[in-house]
Amino acid sequence: MLLTSDVQDSVKQALANMTESVTVKLFLKPGEESSNTMRELWGELQALTPKLIIEESESVPSGMDASQMEGAVSEVWQNGTFTGVRYLGIPSGYEFGPLIETLVEVSRGDAPELSESVVAWLKKLEKPLHFQVFVTPT
Repeated sequence: MLLTSDVQDSVKQALANMTESVTVKLFLKPGEESSNTMRELWGELQALTPKLIIEESESVPSGMDASQMEGAVSEVWQNGTFTGVRYLGIPSGYEFGPLIETLVEVSRGDAPELSESVVAWLKKLEKPLHFQVFVTPT
């Protein structure tokens, strides 16, 4: 068991705020330790709410190639649509809270609010834009 009973209680309370089901597509790399850990973590989270659906695959996620996949990859989907949220490896420590918040926000249809100037800038993009967000304590 990865999550202590205290953590399970806190997470269960947070996940109780989910309104719709969320699917996590878990892409596993056979023989990779992080794949085993992620399978266990998602199983424990799924046991805390009926609104979390886990789908496992040993293929490579769309838009990635095998060289980018060093371990498990978790994608968050809503109503059959990829939300653009992808976790590489194990979201632990400071990454765990945002993971739980993401599940709740996606289930509720909460989208981040963007200023009009940002929306206008995004509409002017002519090529795909790739960016990554790293969660760190500093």
